[in-house]
Amino acid sequence: MSDNKDVLVDFDSIEQNLQKYKLKDRGVYAIEMEKIVGSLGRYNDFSENLLPHRGDSGIRYESIKRCLLSGMNLPPIKVYQILDSYFIIDGHHRVMAARKVFNAQYIDAEVVEVQFEFDISPDKSYSYNTDKAKEFLIKLEAYSFQKKTGLSNAVLKIPLKVTELVSYGKLYEEIANYQKSSNFTEIQKKPIIYASYHWYEHRFLPATEIIDEENVLAGFPHRTYTDLYVWIQQHKYYLSQKVGYDVGFDFTAHDFFKKYKKVKGLYLLPSVIKEILRSLKDQVKEFKN
Repeated sequence: MSDNKDVLVDFDSIEQNLQKYKLKDRGVYAIEMEKIVGSLGRYNDFSENLLPHRGDSGIRYESIKRCLLSGMNLPPIKVYQILDSYFIIDGHHRVMAARKVFNAQYIDAEVVEVQFEFDISPDKSYSYNTDKAKEFLIKLEAYSFQKKTGLSNAVLKIPLKVTELVSYGKLYEEIANYQKSSNFTEIQKKPIIYASYHWYEHRFLPATEIIDEENVLAGFPHRTYTDLYVWIQQHKYYLSQKVGYDVGFDFTAHDFFKKYKKVKGLYLLPSVIKEILRSLKDQVKEFKN
C-alpha cells in the first residue's frame, strides 16, 4: 500500500552536510514550462543600459521575440533541477517570450540536477520553500568554489558572498583567466589556489575600494561587494567588445556609478511628479524653439 505522506525538504539540515550533495549534468531535453517555479541568477536591480531596473528590460525581450517569430533556433535555456522543479539560471527572456508569443508548454533546457543523499520515493509528495532552495544552491556553489580556490571567507578581509546563483562560477572563470594571462610565470605554474589569492589581493580588493569611494553599495542594501564586482566585470566585457579593447574595471565602475547617481533621484520620485517634470521639460523645449 502506498504511503502518500507529504515530505517537507529541510534545507537547513541539508546545508550542514554540503559535501554529500552533487550537481549532475543531465544534458539537453525539453522540460515542462509549468514546472519552472523559480528564477535564479539574474540581477534584477539593474537594467540593460546600466540604470536601476524598473519594469521589463524590453530591448533584450523584443530581440528574442523577433528571433522566435522568424523561426530562428535559439540556444537552450539553463536550469537547475530540484526534485521535480526547475530554476532558471540563464534564459529568462527566452522563457518569457516563449510563453507570451507561443503559449509554449515545453522548452529545451540544459539541465543540472541536484542529487540528494536521500532516496526520492514515487510514493511520497515532496515540497520545499523556493527561497530556501535558492539559498541552498548558492551555498552549494560557494562550497565548490572555496574547495577549488582555497578562498575561505573565514580568512578573507572582505568575504566573497553573493546573492545570485552562478556568480561563483563566473568568479572561478575569471580567476582561471587571470592565472592564464598573468605576466608572472610563478602564478601560471603554481596551483590555482596561489592565483586565487593573488587575484583577490590585486583585483578584488582594489575594486571594493572604488565601490567604497562612490558609496554605491548603500543604494543596494540587499547586495554585496561581490555582487557588484561580478556585474561590473560582465558589463566591462560587453563594453570592451563594443569598442574593440579592454576598457578596464575602473572606467566601467565609474561609468556605472555616474549614470546610477544621475538617475537615482528621478527613479525614486512618484510617477505623477515624474510626469509633471517631463511636461515642464517639454514646455521649456517648445519655448526655446
